[in-house]
Amino acid sequence: MKWNPFGLRRTGGKSIALVTANFGGIDDLKPLPSHDGIDAFYYTDAASLSAASPEAVKTWTRAIVPNYPRHDFNPRLRGRYFKHQIHRLDEVRDHRWLVWADSSLQFHDLGFLADRAAQLARHAVRRRVLLVPHPDRQTISQEFQFIQDEIDRGNTYLIPRYSTEKMREQMDYYRFRGWNLNAPLWCGTVWMMENAEALRRAWDAWWDQNLRFGMMDQLSLPVILDDYRIEPHALRVNLWKNEYFTYVLHKKEM
Repeated sequence: MKWNPFGLRRTGGKSIALVTANFGGIDDLKPLPSHDGIDAFYYTDAASLSAASPEAVKTWTRAIVPNYPRHDFNPRLRGRYFKHQIHRLDEVRDHRWLVWADSSLQFHDLGFLADRAAQLARHAVRRRVLLVPHPDRQTISQEFQFIQDEIDRGNTYLIPRYSTEKMREQMDYYRFRGWNLNAPLWCGTVWMMENAEALRRAWDAWWDQNLRFGMMDQLSLPVILDDYRIEPHALRVNLWKNEYFTYVLHKKEM
């Protein structure tokens, strides 16, 4: 397979795959704007798909009810598989650029993805990652302390999500390994990566951390990037609302 200098395929198929996963009805299936040159895949369960607007479903390349991963994964962990193991999905494994978007996002314009892929393609492989900086905190230490403090204060949103996670063990492990506890904090809400071996190995390690310590993957991503010598580019937008997308509150929490 050959690629042109701007990161787009010369022959056959599309270059960019956009992936979203929504299990347990946490969000409504949202319609996409025009996405010429982009394959868009929505992974969900049968109940969520049957409840979705048929017109919204048609805006995606495919809406898929998968029979994997493990049947005993809860909805949040099941969705994380499609996020962290995006490169293993049969529908996207031949695309050069892989884009993840949480099902909470309502896109207004997807044209920026091809522009960003062209920019990333000009850099070395370990710099072909695009991430959004965290809007409120700068490091994983700050993020850990914020979440722990909020749980101690009785935060009704964070307690069911993170109070049983092994965040202290996670941070202790990073400290033991000599990893940077002040690594820059990124959002996992939306990102782009090249489907390259060096980056796939890092994303496999990210998934392993999720299985080992829990669902707080914002703590693990920065240290994994450091450990694999990956230098991401920043998509500097307001995470909640910008010209490309708007964050919509979950319909229900898991």
